[in-house]
Amino acid sequence: MKSSTIQSLHHITLCTDTAQGDIDFFVKVIGQRFIKQTLFYDGKMPIYHLYFSDADGTPGTVMTTFPMRRSGLVGRKGSGQFTAIAYSVPAGSLDFWRDHFGKNGIKIQRESERFGEKYLEVQHAGIDFEIVEDATDTRTPWKSEYVPERYAVRGFHNWTVTVRELEDMDTFMKEAWAFEKVATDRAFTRYEVDDGGAGKRIDIHHAPDLRQGTWTLSAGIVHHGAFAVPDYDVQAKVKFDTEGMGFTDFSDRKHRGYFESVYVRTPGGVMFEATKSLGFGVDESPETLGTELKISPQFNISHDELRAHMQKEDPIRI
Repeated sequence: MKSSTIQSLHHITLCTDTAQGDIDFFVKVIGQRFIKQTLFYDGKMPIYHLYFSDADGTPGTVMTTFPMRRSGLVGRKGSGQFTAIAYSVPAGSLDFWRDHFGKNGIKIQRESERFGEKYLEVQHAGIDFEIVEDATDTRTPWKSEYVPERYAVRGFHNWTVTVRELEDMDTFMKEAWAFEKVATDRAFTRYEVDDGGAGKRIDIHHAPDLRQGTWTLSAGIVHHGAFAVPDYDVQAKVKFDTEGMGFTDFSDRKHRGYFESVYVRTPGGVMFEATKSLGFGVDESPETLGTELKISPQFNISHDELRAHMQKEDPIRI
């Protein structure tokens, strides 16, 4: 059913280890474009906020990271979190990816199947990533020098959310977030929005005995997942209608430079975001995306000094 509210996955934000480690993994292994480097918009400690995507930062392809090593905080994976991020690749690609991961020193954690699809699982910075073949995904990939186009990731296939109690999360997904329940497979329930397919699905993993995971910004966890809305009116309606259901742990609208967002703590404990895109070309040309560190507005100090500080504390080589 065509949705008039939430339209697709937009971006997902991880708390990782180092900036260079993220560039090496998402650019040189996964084969995404390094599209933007800026700083976390909240707090007094300057922490990178890095973006990786297709050529243009299309919703449903955007991975963002907070490299957290400098903070000294390490998170705990568990319930109430996004627990896996799956990328879609063309049919017949898994053999390439097994070999590609091996050549880059990345261990395959396991191979599994759900909803009739084969998943190849690896880890980066302690976070689970999956590669899934999907012959129906026709999105255009970034032309990476590290991954041939015929095997390249097309964007997100799905994200997995893990919760202790399923009932209230099921209500939230359907009534607040406009997703439709489409299938179950053992402990997994699949939800899709709009016309469904890759980049428009969430798998809810019901794990009633799993301990609550960390919510604090800390290394080794997924902090939140963001969902695309078409305009501010829809964003406001999502917030208004969701609060009217009693889910009032909602933020005000926050300007994040390249999108404006509202955040809600779902009944399963997972942080969702409803996002209105502004585009990644507001401060760089299409050809130069990701080449210069952009300073977030709370740091009212010399930008040159701050850039030098970040290169010293968490150096980046592109």
